[in-house]
Amino acid sequence: MSNLAIDEAGTSLNPAKREQILLGAQAVFLARGYEGASMSLIAREAGVSKGTLYVYFDNKEALFAAFMESACRLQSGRAFEVLNRPEPVDRVLSAFGHEFLRFLLGDHVQSVRRLVIGESKKFPELGRAYYDAGPRVATNRLKEFLKRRVETGELDIDDLSLAATQFLNLCQADLVLMRNVNVIETATPQRIAHVIERAVWLFLKGYGAHR
Repeated sequence: MSNLAIDEAGTSLNPAKREQILLGAQAVFLARGYEGASMSLIAREAGVSKGTLYVYFDNKEALFAAFMESACRLQSGRAFEVLNRPEPVDRVLSAFGHEFLRFLLGDHVQSVRRLVIGESKKFPELGRAYYDAGPRVATNRLKEFLKRRVETGELDIDDLSLAATQFLNLCQADLVLMRNVNVIETATPQRIAHVIERAVWLFLKGYGAHR
């Protein structure tokens, strides 16, 4: 069976070629910013013709949105996989929190965030693309987990979206902000462990079924 998808015009779309284009886009966007990037530069970096580039993406905005989705999905996938574990809720939240915080502190995520923050005032659609591909997805995935654990009686939550957002913010403490503005280059495993331990404790104090 072929791995090729078909676009609306009936053209075969190769997943490997699409990934090749996204890698080229990543290099150009991070090096030159959104405004400084062009479809010609991205095509050259990706090693494809400009015509091929437009077969896969209608314009630079669509390509940037796809780059955001791919970057967030690939980098955060391990954290989301943790949410499928059948372990007690405190252990799953702890494991998820560790993975999520390490993800946010990583060099790649920091580069993407700085790109978006630097250009989103002039190009608001970039902020929306980042939010939809990253924070919104993270909130929804965690919300699904919390809903399952409410159904098993482990949690008592009346506003799942708010609770998911609160836990994600508890996991960050001040570490992500300090990383964003280059106050720190990273955080020690001990500091990460302490932050997540207290985040889980506080969250369950508020939302645990037997609090």
